[in-house]
Amino acid sequence: MLDVDGGIARLMGNSGIYFKALKRFSAQFQAPRTVAAQLAAGDEAGAYLAIHTLKGAAGLLGAGEVAAIASEVETALSRGDPVQALLDDLEGALQRVQARIDAAMPVPVPENTGVSSTAAAAMPAAIRNIPELLDQVCTLLDEGNATAIDMLEKYATVLEKALGAAAWQAIMAAARDYDFEPALTALQRARLTTSR
Repeated sequence: MLDVDGGIARLMGNSGIYFKALKRFSAQFQAPRTVAAQLAAGDEAGAYLAIHTLKGAAGLLGAGEVAAIASEVETALSRGDPVQALLDDLEGALQRVQARIDAAMPVPVPENTGVSSTAAAAMPAAIRNIPELLDQVCTLLDEGNATAIDMLEKYATVLEKALGAAAWQAIMAAARDYDFEPALTALQRARLTTSR
């Protein structure tokens, strides 16, 4: 199942960011094979991180079945239980989600705008509720979810003004390099500084 409306709502009503995130999410569809390979190589930490990232992205985007199975895999990994059967189930769920993504995006979202009428209508709400927007970005960065980059870019002008130019540049530089932990640290530090 893919809950498009719920996914868009979790991204503050911004369908442009949602559909860009769906495209990025497809890159994670190798996760079951990646996890299996990491486990075979003895990299339990890498396998756990990969499945945790997939679970977070799936939950955010409304891919409930994928998120639920990924959560089961995560639990099994933490217990040291075998996971191959769950990874097979996860692979099937990801294939079903891919079919739904293809159906949800019959016309490609233009890369140059990324803004739909829904997103344009949601923009003032995001601007009025900067703390909520920052909470969402922090959650995405903490999960290692690349949707954070889309959110940061979409609301760049507002967030730069709210956090300060120097802090903003540090956050964006780290995020664009997919270095999410330093980006999150810089964002949290900037929030503390500006709230004083």
